Amino acid sequence: MRISSTLFFQTGLNSINAQQSDLMHLYQQVASGQRMVTPADDPLAAAQAINISQSQSLNARFAANRDVAKTNLGTAENALNSVTTLMQDVKTRLVEAGNGTLSDADRATLSNVLISARSNLLGLANSTDGSGQYLFSGAQGGTAAFQEVGGRIVYMGDTGQRKIQADQTRQIPGSDVGSDIFNRPAPGTSGYLTKADTAGNIGTGLISTATITDAKGVNIGNAFKITFTSPTEYTIEVRNPAGAAVLPAVTGTYTPGTDTSLTLPGGVQVKFSGAPEAGDSFTVDPISLPAYAATALPGNSNAATMSSPIAVDPALADSGNVFTIKYVEATDSYEVEVKDAGGNVLPTDPSYSADANGVLKLPYGMQVKVAGTPADGDTFEVRAADSSNQTDLNIFDTLDSIIAALATPMEDDPVAAAKFQNILASAMQRLDVNYNNVLTVRASVGSRLNEIEALDANGSMRALSYSSQLSKLEEVDYYTATTQLQLRTSALEAASLAFKKIQSIGLFNMSSN
Repeated sequence: MRISSTLFFQTGLNSINAQQSDLMHLYQQVASGQRMVTPADDPLAAAQAINISQSQSLNARFAANRDVAKTNLGTAENALNSVTTLMQDVKTRLVEAGNGTLSDADRATLSNVLISARSNLLGLANSTDGSGQYLFSGAQGGTAAFQEVGGRIVYMGDTGQRKIQADQTRQIPGSDVGSDIFNRPAPGTSGYLTKADTAGNIGTGLISTATITDAKGVNIGNAFKITFTSPTEYTIEVRNPAGAAVLPAVTGTYTPGTDTSLTLPGGVQVKFSGAPEAGDSFTVDPISLPAYAATALPGNSNAATMSSPIAVDPALADSGNVFTIKYVEATDSYEVEVKDAGGNVLPTDPSYSADANGVLKLPYGMQVKVAGTPADGDTFEVRAADSSNQTDLNIFDTLDSIIAALATPMEDDPVAAAKFQNILASAMQRLDVNYNNVLTVRASVGSRLNEIEALDANGSMRALSYSSQLSKLEEVDYYTATTQLQLRTSALEAASLAFKKIQSIGLFNMSSN
């Protein structure tokens, strides 16, 4: 086989170039610290590294989001802590205001103190975060949460929450809605609040706290109005959350000047004292308004009542649906007609029956309770409660009412004193509800901060795992690389030496030997 000189030279040159290329690649690995100078070095590892890098970037973004959430929630916690302290002071002042030995001047001084507290509370309710966004205005961060409109402080934000993506599958509210803090009771709160018609009452009757005596009473959740027809007689109206009368007016008698409890129909009692006059009225309202109301339609026998409508399956329940329930004596069952918000009749079964406990399961996720023995044809209606009947728990309205009452002279005027005591009792009841709700919101903020800490710990572990995986995929092993570098250097020297030997070989040199 004949080998040309050109082939000799080309082979030597190719060998040197290959060794130089390998050596250059090793130089790049050592200099950059990266095992993969180009994706071609390890395509599978390069693809895995891209995915892990993306996950690492997302994890870092979530960590930054959690820092923002911690800052916002920390600011909210500080504001709510100040609100708690302020409300404790206000409650103390109200206890002082109930001291019968205070003069009009003393009460006027307390009124000024509460005016200052009201201003401080308004400032706290309009707290902002580090970027100037209002914390408690819902999604309307650029709008002050509470503003004075027509002499009243009202909530001007919305009901949206600013949620922050704290993890791949978790969004955490970074703030709370102001109306949920200062205008409502804590979720699940049961009980009643009392109030006197101070504008129209002319007697000295005093209404105090209401107590639920039967948690399963048929009128629990309904509102009561007590109207005195004379100093010794009164009537009680019962209305459901839709504002409709539940029962015919109930009458009762009272001995003026005594300290007693009036029994309201359906499981509620209220403390009452003093000497009311004809026309004086008092209301006993539920703290929390039920979501639905059941009403007996005109013409019913009133031998049975329907109460406690609840959505047992929220996924099926629609607040726009209206249920008309008619009792059929022949089959001891109920015919149910359901109309949606547009008035369209929805499909239902031919009949529905109550169980042994009087529980009647309705279509579309609803349930009611029937008590008594209905007559044939008795008809009831179930619909969403009217939100306008919700008990007023605006903390600023409560403060305004007691501030005005403290500023009103009442010395030597028993009627004015009775009005003040009724306003004071009502204000203290409402502030207790507001105070408990603020504590509930603070607990919610604390639980979210705890959750963020747990997510931070998990995120840190995940970041460490991502870094470890990327290190294995991307970073060069310096021990191996330096060994290979030395090996390739020796190989290059050997290739160069071999090329010299080949270069010195020629026909004349061979013949001379």
